Amino acid sequence: MFEKTLIPVAYGERPEELRKVGRFLRGLGSRSICLYHVNEPASLFRGADLSWLTRLAEVLRETGLAVEVKRGSGHIASAIAEAALLEGADSIYMKTKRRWHIETMLLGSVSRDLLRLADVPVFVQKVRPRLPGDGVGPRREGLKILYATDLDEASVRLLPYVMKFQGSWCHILHVRGRMADPTTERRRRKAVDEELHAIAEDLRPSFERVTSEQRIGNPAAQVLHVSEQIGADVVVLGRKSPAFPSAPLGDTAERIVTESGASIFLVPQPGRFHAS
Repeated sequence: MFEKTLIPVAYGERPEELRKVGRFLRGLGSRSICLYHVNEPASLFRGADLSWLTRLAEVLRETGLAVEVKRGSGHIASAIAEAALLEGADSIYMKTKRRWHIETMLLGSVSRDLLRLADVPVFVQKVRPRLPGDGVGPRREGLKILYATDLDEASVRLLPYVMKFQGSWCHILHVRGRMADPTTERRRRKAVDEELHAIAEDLRPSFERVTSEQRIGNPAAQVLHVSEQIGADVVVLGRKSPAFPSAPLGDTAERIVTESGASIFLVPQPGRFHAS
C-alpha cells in the first residue's frame, strides 16, 4: 500500500517535519519515496537554487528510506497526479496545514483537485495520528481505523487497503437511509448486519479488534461523528470516479476530508489512465 509513496514538496518545507513524515511512512511499510516538486509558472521560486530539495532528500534517506527526486511544471494537482502514475507510486502523501509556495494552502484548491484527479490512493495527514517526535512515534499496530463503506462494489475494492493498516482496532461503519415501512426496514437492517459481519470476519486476521455498526442519517455527518466518538486515527473511504474530470469531488467525501480531525485514506475507483 505504501511501498512507494509520492510526497509533493514545496519551497519552505521544514526538514525536521519531513523527517517525522518519513518515520511515520516507514511505520506503515514504506520503503521508497519520490519527492516531487512542481514549478509553477508564476512562482517567484521558479529556477531558484534547489539545494533545499536535495537537503529534504538527504533527511528522508537518514530515516532508512530510498529516495528519488523528480520535478515537474504546470497545474500543480494535475502534475502530481500524473507523476504518481508515471513513477509507479502506490499512494500519494500530503500533510495539511502547510503552504504551497506563497498563497496556496492545502487543503485548498490544490488538494481538492488532487483528491479528485488522482488515480492512486491519497493519504491526507491530519491532526490524528500525531507524527513522531524525537522519541517513539505512533505504532502501526496501535492505529484505530474507521472503515466507511457503502457496501457496494467500489467499497469492496477498499478491503485490501484496510487490511494493510493492521492496527489495534477497525470499526466498520455503514450509513444509509431509512426504509419506507417497518417490515422493509427490519429486513434491510438484517441484511446489512449480515454483510457487515462478513466484512468483519475478513478483517479479523489484520486487527486485534473489529467492530461494526449501521446508522441512519447523513453519511458525512455520521462518519465525522463516529470518527470523533472512537478517536479514529485514519478514516478509509472510497471515491467514485466522476463522469467528467472537471466534476467536483462530491459533497460527502469533500466534507469528510475537510472537517475530519482524523487522517484520510481516500481510494479512487479505477481511473481514467488505468484499471486495476
